[in-house]
Amino acid sequence: MDDGDLEGLPAFDDPVDLADETIAAFRRDGHVVVRGLAQPDELPAYRDAVDAAVTRRQGKMPPLAERDAYSQAFVQLPNLWRRDPVIARFVLAARFAKAAADLMGVEGVRIYHDQALAKEAGGVSTPWHQDQVYWPLATDDTITMWMPLVDVPMVAGPMTFASGSHRLGALDALVIGEDSEATFSQLVAERGLAQTTHGPFVAGDATFHRGWTLHRAGANETGDLRLVMTVIYYADGARIGLVDSPARELDHKYWLGSIPPGEPANDPANPVVWPPAEPQTQIDSPTRGSPTA
Repeated sequence: MDDGDLEGLPAFDDPVDLADETIAAFRRDGHVVVRGLAQPDELPAYRDAVDAAVTRRQGKMPPLAERDAYSQAFVQLPNLWRRDPVIARFVLAARFAKAAADLMGVEGVRIYHDQALAKEAGGVSTPWHQDQVYWPLATDDTITMWMPLVDVPMVAGPMTFASGSHRLGALDALVIGEDSEATFSQLVAERGLAQTTHGPFVAGDATFHRGWTLHRAGANETGDLRLVMTVIYYADGARIGLVDSPARELDHKYWLGSIPPGEPANDPANPVVWPPAEPQTQIDSPTRGSPTA
């Protein structure tokens, strides 16, 4: 599909006002679900574009049983908006960006990066983790939208959140893996943090969670692909923070233009999406980024 065909696609350019109780729940718990943020009949072209990208990636991967534990949890494709004009229309949408801004209580937001997360049939569970351990941003005003492009029953691996964990800040420098699962499972139990899974989901429902909110996802016990698009946002005006780990060094290079610490995080690859910005030029990008589930 070329740029001229985009006129026939839903633009998601009609911002919605979230209920006060939705915003309050997010600020209390560090996560929330927004039902019907997109309608199922708005999604087919976007689902097809993301599915095609995932299929191409799968063709370059070994069979599920032969992969490492990380790659058994999901097929991960970041920054598709910079390579596909159809997916860019979804990722840069004002409707989604305004919801992110309103939940955080900020005037404007930028894109950190998007990513498709496809949990294959038989895909294993995603360990407990905090996303922001990967992000060299000097702000806690970060948020991820997780939107399934297909219906997701409870047995397909929806996310589970540890309510209130965002208020604990950085709990460890652990990146996602067996150690993060063991450490954070124990922490959730010891602190008595309530665990919430907002599923099942209809395509177009969306969860939002803070960058420090602990979360995980179950295994996909169905025979179908759990196809999800995520978009990570941060408050416009945020600055580059410490680049103090290998994971943050990679993110600093790939997603933030290697802007020096202390300077505004305003690389062209991180456009303002609320209030709406001008359309951006799509450019190639790497194929791996920070996880979210």
